[in-house]
Amino acid sequence: MLYVGTSSYSLKEWVGSFYPPQTPAREFLKYYASKLGTVEINYTYRHFPRDSTSASWADQTPDSFRFSFKMHQSVTHIKRLKGVDDSISDFLKALEPLGPRLGVVLFQLPPSFRADLKLLEGILEKLPAGKKFAFEFRHPSWDNPDTLRLLEKAGVALCNAEPKIVEGTPVVTAPHAYIRVRQEPPYSEEELKCLRKKIEQGVKEAEELYVHIKHDKAGLAPEVAMQLQSRYRGTMDDRFAGRRDEKKL
Repeated sequence: MLYVGTSSYSLKEWVGSFYPPQTPAREFLKYYASKLGTVEINYTYRHFPRDSTSASWADQTPDSFRFSFKMHQSVTHIKRLKGVDDSISDFLKALEPLGPRLGVVLFQLPPSFRADLKLLEGILEKLPAGKKFAFEFRHPSWDNPDTLRLLEKAGVALCNAEPKIVEGTPVVTAPHAYIRVRQEPPYSEEELKCLRKKIEQGVKEAEELYVHIKHDKAGLAPEVAMQLQSRYRGTMDDRFAGRRDEKKL
């Protein structure tokens, strides 16, 4: 399954470009979910989620919609993955009202966080089964085969972050894959070509592919996301259906 969306939905600047004129903020999510299949919520990096908010989000979106969340900074940046079991548990519990709408929980580590494979292994071993997680490493010391080995063993995705869209193959370490496009649109035709190729390559290996385009004030991000979704959704769903049929044989 392919899920394409943006890294936010609540920009008032999108009224008139993406959201119809006069759309009130309370109607943003419902409209967004009628056009796109996923959204990445970065709000939870600074504000711990509430189950009441999760329930409200669930009421406004179909079962097929997917929310992905950035893990709270207390886990990734303040405690730096040490002594965070209760915080992670509380974070996930607050998201339970979303039910099937819960997509991927993203652990984005700070750029100064050097590789600590033993610490990473300990965290991965404690993550609950049945939920999807991704890790975004921003210090170059994490770029090694042992990091990928631990992620693959745990069934956790490596976040393929794209500060600048360039050629390359997304790394897939789990049944789900995660691409964060951090370059704001507009994109050149060459950049779009690279992005389309990454999607095509990603779905060859992953059962679910999440792609989130960085939000921009001009409202170009949802347009790019809709174009990608429209271009690939039917084709990719057919591929996934065929893959599922093969497994049944």
